Amino acid sequence: MHEYSITQSIIQILSDIIKEHKIKKLKKINFELGPLAHIEPQSIEFYYGYLTQKNKVLKDAVLEFKKNKLKMECKDCSKKFISENFENKCPYCLSKKIDIINSEDIKITSIEV
Repeated sequence: MHEYSITQSIIQILSDIIKEHKIKKLKKINFELGPLAHIEPQSIEFYYGYLTQKNKVLKDAVLEFKKNKLKMECKDCSKKFISENFENKCPYCLSKKIDIINSEDIKITSIEV
């Protein structure tokens, strides 16, 4: 159910962009999902359709989602790497002192008008 409030926030952000740039119609909205996000794109699409059905500018826009891989950084050697299997150590120096770099849940990356 948290997708409903996330979708409301997305629509508010888009409404601000539309107002600022005087956009007449959105065709496509591109999103990136964080690797640890517990968000169902189908739910976002459902709520988006429901919440925008009377909005001529937002209605019928295509939502496209890209799931990011987990990016990490070693605190000891400062190397960055992509974790395929949620490794708990650096592949370069084997340190277990690692940080997740990309933990955002969802991000609007671009819109097409």
